Amino acid sequence: MNRATPNLVGLRLSAAAFVALVSISIGLRNVGAAADTAPSLDLLAKAADPNPGLSSYIAAANLAATLHAVLPVHKSFSGTAYYLKPKRKVIFNNVSGPLSKFKELATMTPSFEELTQTYTINPLEDNGTTSTYSLIPKKSGARVSEIDVTVDDASALATRIMWKYVNGGSLRADQTYTTVNGFHVIEKENIAARYPDYSADGTLSFSNYQLNAAVDPAIFASK
Repeated sequence: MNRATPNLVGLRLSAAAFVALVSISIGLRNVGAAADTAPSLDLLAKAADPNPGLSSYIAAANLAATLHAVLPVHKSFSGTAYYLKPKRKVIFNNVSGPLSKFKELATMTPSFEELTQTYTINPLEDNGTTSTYSLIPKKSGARVSEIDVTVDDASALATRIMWKYVNGGSLRADQTYTTVNGFHVIEKENIAARYPDYSADGTLSFSNYQLNAAVDPAIFASK
């Protein structure tokens, strides 16, 4: 009897441990299933217009860029960023040579309604921290084949945007933000450009924001 008792106790403990492990395993699977859900379109709508009261700004801009080649080219440029909703243009000073393609950087920030009109929006995944979306142009013949957007669940700010082009190229922008007078504005963009004829990496920084400043619409005229 003395020899049998420890074995019975051991079996009971093993069974209890087994039940506990099964419970933990099921719990972990349930947590994973809850976290991995379809993203909310409301979150993307907030990310498309994080500052409803901001119609314009002027800011100082600095670009540190590397053009990858047989002999890589490293340059830094200062300039000015102009925003007049929904357009933004960054104009740099004294840009020449192989990096002249970065003299002006123009982007658009379409509203959520404009996004739904122009793109088929596919919510991909919400991992509990970030949500990802795929935007496919509805119009055939577009230069862009897909735009992937990552939005932070807590702040409802777009932290990564990646444009994919029909020629196989891509442009990725990883964005971090700062708060100025209650508005969420971009503090830094890490940019990776990969095109068939060239590739480049850069860091675009913004500072000294003048919010809702007077911006001349002529700045955005095509040249």
